[in-house]
Amino acid sequence: MYHLHLHERLAHGTAYLRDLTAQAPNWKRTTRAMGGFWQGDFTITSEMMNLLAMRNLYDTIIGCRIVENTAGIVTWEGEVSQLELTVEGVTSRRSLAPEFFHNRVKVTYTDNASHATGATTWVEDTSSSELYGQSCYIDVVGDGYNITAAEGRRDRRLSENAYPKSVAVGGLSVETDAAQQSNQLRVICSGYVFSLNRRFRESDTAPTDASTQIATLVGESEYITAGQIDANTLSVPIAGSEIPWRLWDGIEDIINMGDASGNRWIGGVYQDRRFYFYHASTEVTHYWAHGRLLDINYVPVPPTMVEPNSIVQVSGSSFGQELTSANAWDSPRNSYIEEVEFIAPDKYRLVIGDDR
Repeated sequence: MYHLHLHERLAHGTAYLRDLTAQAPNWKRTTRAMGGFWQGDFTITSEMMNLLAMRNLYDTIIGCRIVENTAGIVTWEGEVSQLELTVEGVTSRRSLAPEFFHNRVKVTYTDNASHATGATTWVEDTSSSELYGQSCYIDVVGDGYNITAAEGRRDRRLSENAYPKSVAVGGLSVETDAAQQSNQLRVICSGYVFSLNRRFRESDTAPTDASTQIATLVGESEYITAGQIDANTLSVPIAGSEIPWRLWDGIEDIINMGDASGNRWIGGVYQDRRFYFYHASTEVTHYWAHGRLLDINYVPVPPTMVEPNSIVQVSGSSFGQELTSANAWDSPRNSYIEEVEFIAPDKYRLVIGDDR
């Protein structure tokens, strides 16, 4: 049996707030081999909670940490990244997505006289950063600007987006369907890997080991620390001065390069916001038999503990000619699990390769 726990925003601390398990019987979440703990969501309906309590959650829990725990083990962790409150058919949204919320902003532009590229300095709403953590945004504009106009645009964008404010979405319409008029709160969660993209790398680093570059980028994040980062000697640069990198985008690019021997690597954020970087699995780790996932000892895997980056052999089946290769990836009976979706209370879905 899993439990879903709500904690304070990391910008404030780690205080425990409440158990949401009973209010989230429709909880589902995904974990990816590339990225780690990925996304989750659940919907609280009027049968589970009254409107006043829904409004209180809508007003207070954006950015709060949410943890799925199974038998004392953290099986998923992230933050409340978006809330959608529907009252009598009208939906309002609060979101941490960078396009809707950013409290540190700069503008790059092309000068309308010299046609040279320029950039403003960064400005930040520190009161917002202290509440929700730092969310950076670079607004790229074209011709027709000078430094004064660019600074004006920067300051307006900051003032309009410095807080994850509530906005009505989806328009207003006359609706007679009672189901559409019911009150509900949808809670959307994101793994902390997404927080990496709320910061940029704007400088260059000379080519060096991929593992060193990844450790450097992880070290520039707000909430993520290095866990297991295996040595990868493939020499890669970081080139962020001309086109700034969002941190996760840059890390993912490096991971996708593999290594000097052509091996596949993966990386992501897991328990305690730690980043892991290592070889993708190369041997059979699980079996699929009678509609269930079994570990290497043929023991059923609990639904919340099913993980990606596994090679599953489908027992009793062959879907093509066996090759002479010793590589587990080459057997038609084996499937690499790229993503796992857990669907409460006890179901799961395995996503093979690039079939997301």
